[in-house]
Amino acid sequence: MPTLPSRKLRVGTLMLVSAGVLAGAMIAAPVLADDVANLAQRLSDLRGSVEELSGQVATKTTEQQDLLRSRARQKADVELEIAREELRLKKLRSSVQERRERLSAEAAEGEALKPMFSTELDRVRGYVQRSLPFRRAERLAELDKIEEQVRSGLLGPERAMGRLWSFMEDEFRLTRESGLYRQSISLGDEEQLADVARVGMVMLYFQTADDVVGHTVRRNGSWSFEPVTGAEEKKQIRSLLEQFKKQIRVGYFELPNALPEGR
Repeated sequence: MPTLPSRKLRVGTLMLVSAGVLAGAMIAAPVLADDVANLAQRLSDLRGSVEELSGQVATKTTEQQDLLRSRARQKADVELEIAREELRLKKLRSSVQERRERLSAEAAEGEALKPMFSTELDRVRGYVQRSLPFRRAERLAELDKIEEQVRSGLLGPERAMGRLWSFMEDEFRLTRESGLYRQSISLGDEEQLADVARVGMVMLYFQTADDVVGHTVRRNGSWSFEPVTGAEEKKQIRSLLEQFKKQIRVGYFELPNALPEGR
């Protein structure tokens, strides 16, 4: 009989505990539901952030890939340009070497031509000094210029010979042409500017600003400008100068004899 009250007590106690648990569960259920909802929202937010970050990463990856491809193309272009420049530099070096060898050969030939050039220059200068005194100072100055360029190394003997030949071609042309010019002449002890009519390279007639007319005369290898005194001779010279001023170079002219000695 003593055991029955004790079993009733345990049963009652168990019922009380179960009722307490049930009551606690009923109280905690709304809180747990809120936590689950918050967790779901956070998961959704995180999923959105992950997707956004994934998109950004994909965009950055594409940009980096495009940049790398662009850099690769630039690198290829630069390497191609470097190859071209290296080839051009190689050609330039080859050209410089060829030029040096050619200059060395020309220098050797030039040394051999120097005595010949000096001889020919003296010969041409002597011709100018003996020829009709038409702008002689300018013609001699041109020869002096060629000689100075050779002496200073600006002109090689071979090219100088070509310049000398061109000069003589101009001299030959003077012998075939006639014309009217202005130049300084020596009358006595004075230098005067005069109109001069050149007939080839054999006769030269002049007229000064104060109407002194005359022609060149050569005696004992020297030239001089001498006035004429005869009225007819003056008339003939003035007429020649007048016709030349009118560009009349062909026709019959009566002129005082101004041929040098021996002609």
